[in-house]
Amino acid sequence: MAREAKSIAGINAVTADSYTIRSTINSQLQRAVEESLQEGLFRYESGAGRLEFRGAEANLGQAIQRIEAEKKSTNERPSWQQALISARLPLYDVHWKPAVVVEKPSGKRGQAWRVGLTDGRIASLSLDSPAAQRKLDIHDVVLVHLSEGKGKTSARAELRVRPVVQGAAVVLENKTGRILAMTGGFSYPLSQLNRATQAARQPGSAIKPLTYLAALGKGLQPNTLISDGAITLRPIGLRKAREQDYWSPKNYDGRRGGTLTLRQALENSRNRATAHLLEGGIESKPEASLNRICDLAVEAQIYRECLRFYPVVLGAQPVRPVDLAAFYAAIANEGLRPSPYVVESIERDGQNVFQREPKLIAIDSVDHAAFYQLKSLLQGVLARGTARSIAALSPYVAGKTGTTDDENDAWFVGFTNDVTVAVWLGYDNADGQRRTLGSGSTGGAVAVPVFEPIIQAAWAHVALKDALAPPSPEARRQLSCKLTDIETEGRRRREAISECLRLDEHGRVLDTRHRLVSRESGREDRDEPEIRKKVEPAKRSEPASVFENTNPWQTLPEWASTLDNGRRGLTPRNWQGPRLDSSRYFWLRD
Repeated sequence: MAREAKSIAGINAVTADSYTIRSTINSQLQRAVEESLQEGLFRYESGAGRLEFRGAEANLGQAIQRIEAEKKSTNERPSWQQALISARLPLYDVHWKPAVVVEKPSGKRGQAWRVGLTDGRIASLSLDSPAAQRKLDIHDVVLVHLSEGKGKTSARAELRVRPVVQGAAVVLENKTGRILAMTGGFSYPLSQLNRATQAARQPGSAIKPLTYLAALGKGLQPNTLISDGAITLRPIGLRKAREQDYWSPKNYDGRRGGTLTLRQALENSRNRATAHLLEGGIESKPEASLNRICDLAVEAQIYRECLRFYPVVLGAQPVRPVDLAAFYAAIANEGLRPSPYVVESIERDGQNVFQREPKLIAIDSVDHAAFYQLKSLLQGVLARGTARSIAALSPYVAGKTGTTDDENDAWFVGFTNDVTVAVWLGYDNADGQRRTLGSGSTGGAVAVPVFEPIIQAAWAHVALKDALAPPSPEARRQLSCKLTDIETEGRRRREAISECLRLDEHGRVLDTRHRLVSRESGREDRDEPEIRKKVEPAKRSEPASVFENTNPWQTLPEWASTLDNGRRGLTPRNWQGPRLDSSRYFWLRD
């Protein structure tokens, strides 16, 4: 906030004079966001077997001795409770409860670890970590999650350990751009880098709505058929391309989905189908389609400069979480992108020196109808697709998961009528090690569980829990919305939804169903097995590609990695940006 105040109001030092800065942050929601991210990071490492207990937060032995030596009869609290209340712990912004070890099992049967809490209660401590059992001693302070007992059952404390994995979350008000809550990491004392605004990571499939928006803006419909079969694209800028220079993306599960509708392709996040949109779905030639997508990305202010190589459509170019959140807010607003900010006003000596005026920027190259159709597709991601673990929220929320190479990054960005929430999890890899989240740690599995309590807190404190808005009057004039049966779960079940299709200049539904796939080809492919709701991860028969020496986060040294975390495809030989040594492997789960 201080950085923004200095830049917008020309203040050299916020503390030099008497300034009053009013922020957009909602304190109750901010706490809920911090709690959700901290607990989500812990639960990920706990479930993955990666937690490492390094030691207690503090030891109160000397403080307890001083209190007992003073023997103040006026204070009836036990000495351990007085010491715990007075303790200044290093992680002041972590919302787990501090507890002090007051009883350590001696090895006799039936004995257990017991800890004292700041309110004077004593609770049994669940301690599954062998390292913690070896290292902990009497009067050590630990952080715990407290489970309240029912009836006469006493409370039970579960040990919480600082995770190494990091994350970020930001809550944006759609109509204004006000940042209502934001956390850029597990704990500020451990890392001052705000990963929500100061760093960029590859978004994976969370960027796919950009390509589908470009296609819908060119007249394709949610029911347009598209191939999910093999596709190979010639590298841009190479006259004498070798076989290994061509880009042939694959689906994470190793299968082809036959012929899908646009809706099925985005809901189930199919990589090949997305790549096929470059061949006639947007412009007549793939390179022209990529140019259109890049132009749209810059117009939507996702990027200042878009790297023009094909893997960008599958999330190769890093993005800041706050910028991705603003793009999704624009989808909720049918094309009006808010400018995120955290400083509302600044006063000096009672005089107002700065007042923020919310600003919405229209993404004019795509109309309201395309934005509404995209919102409907993203609603289906929750109802039937890669975020179906929160399908119960689909009447109120639309969004998209994202997972990058080898589960290096996990994302979920979701929005309601009022707010947009972006969540990212991953390892910094600033120490030269390459750590990924591990097999199965997708956006749907890791980021969605962090998102859910945040959106519930948003409904509790800042927004109404309303069903997603219908098309605006501008969009409604261009659309025909009818109850339609769609195929789900590999054609074994049908579901009725309200599908909105674009009208032509004569008021008739624009028929683009076979624009990309002929009737004969579509009929033949759709007889093949299609996407199942539950797919087993494929065994990769080929190695993942590797970046050469260029880091995609060159301006973000804290996030540097020796392997560069950006392994996405091949760039032209004369390209000055990230250089990749293989074009064939772009593994994205969702």
